[in-house]
Amino acid sequence: MPTYESDGLRLHYDVVGSGPPVLGVHGATGTGSFEWAALAGELGDRYRFLIPDLRGHGRSDHRAGQIGIEHVHDDLLALLAREGLAEAHLLAFSFGAEVALDLELRYPGTSSSLVLVSPGLGDPKSSVPTRAQLEAGWPRSLRRLHIERHGEGHWLELMVEVCDHAARRPKADLEALAAIACPILLIVGSKDDPRRVRQARLFEEVHDRCRLIVVDGARHAAHKDRPLEVAAAVGTFLDEVTTTSGPGRA
Repeated sequence: MPTYESDGLRLHYDVVGSGPPVLGVHGATGTGSFEWAALAGELGDRYRFLIPDLRGHGRSDHRAGQIGIEHVHDDLLALLAREGLAEAHLLAFSFGAEVALDLELRYPGTSSSLVLVSPGLGDPKSSVPTRAQLEAGWPRSLRRLHIERHGEGHWLELMVEVCDHAARRPKADLEALAAIACPILLIVGSKDDPRRVRQARLFEEVHDRCRLIVVDGARHAAHKDRPLEVAAAVGTFLDEVTTTSGPGRA
């Protein structure tokens, strides 16, 4: 279990497979292994997956009040530097997809390509769940991922902070999205929040190198509901863009 340092925190990550680098960014209260181990197992014969536990998650250190996207950016850049990479393909889900997208907007050229599963583009009109709603409905599979390292109620503190940041996040600038230079694959479930499906369709419309796949019958975590279908789609996309542009620069 390799580790690296960022902002005084010790952060953990896994490495799976060999080949062009793919940086996997998990969703809120997930972990790297929980999110991407199965997909990396399917594609590890031709891609090298770097799968971190984001700060505050899983085996990585936590600092209250600093779970925001800008802090995670710095951590991911530190991991790429630790691995001697100037860029990588980014594979990301939900909150992680927002992190990956914003990373490329702020630091153009970081991503060889973007694979975004159930991304959000920001919606100032959307309501933020309360602490009580989170306690009533958050999946048990996600709650227990952090108990050993951070304690029983840690997942809730994470989610409250993530939701607070999300409430203040501005709506995405479509012109900025259109200007992203790398190819993009968007994956959403047909049963995901309809706003996310609409936003993904809009993203595909404004970006001329963006491809959208709507996974029939899948919910928010399409890669969990249809793991083999999503892994095949990701593999096909990465094979195409790697053939066209080559692997991430070392």
